[in-house]
Amino acid sequence: MTIFQNIRNGLIPARLTVADVYALQEAGVIDDRDSFELIDGKIVPMAAAKFSDHERMKSRLNEALILAKPAEIGLFVEPSVAFSETTMLEPDIALWPREIDSQDVRGPDLLLVVEVAVSSLGFDLHVKADKYALHGVREYWVVDAIRKTIRVHRTPAGGAYTDVEEYEAHDDVRALLLPDIVVRLDVIDGPPSKRL
Repeated sequence: MTIFQNIRNGLIPARLTVADVYALQEAGVIDDRDSFELIDGKIVPMAAAKFSDHERMKSRLNEALILAKPAEIGLFVEPSVAFSETTMLEPDIALWPREIDSQDVRGPDLLLVVEVAVSSLGFDLHVKADKYALHGVREYWVVDAIRKTIRVHRTPAGGAYTDVEEYEAHDDVRALLLPDIVVRLDVIDGPPSKRL
């Protein structure tokens, strides 16, 4: 029985903490194949099916970021990051200093968080942007894999980002805290001859 079946059957409380989630994982109640985030104590299932546009864009971004990032910065794909006692998110890509253990990383430690959107665009631009801002993530990118745009969120204050700009596929997008990272979607997601 998966956690989602258990929740429907009333076997797990409606509100959980990150510690509860870890305990449920250790007890085998949460299956490794269950994909979810914990937002304000509520389990929010994530899409089980991976869209090819999403996976292709995430892979291309991953390649570009790995080539550009400094050696002392780690790149993590779909890490579980505990932002508070009741909120644990799983960004598509996150970068932070290698010396910080994944269970110890917090919002201000994250140098860049990237979500790739196909069907989750509204959720990523509103719910997740608010959570990342609330917990001090200084730079958050939402990459629209269909329209080939990057919405860059910076300067979190009062649970929202005060600096939000959208870039087209032909624009260079430079990470504020990692200036060696420059992404241009028409290059990384273009024909093989145009890629980095």
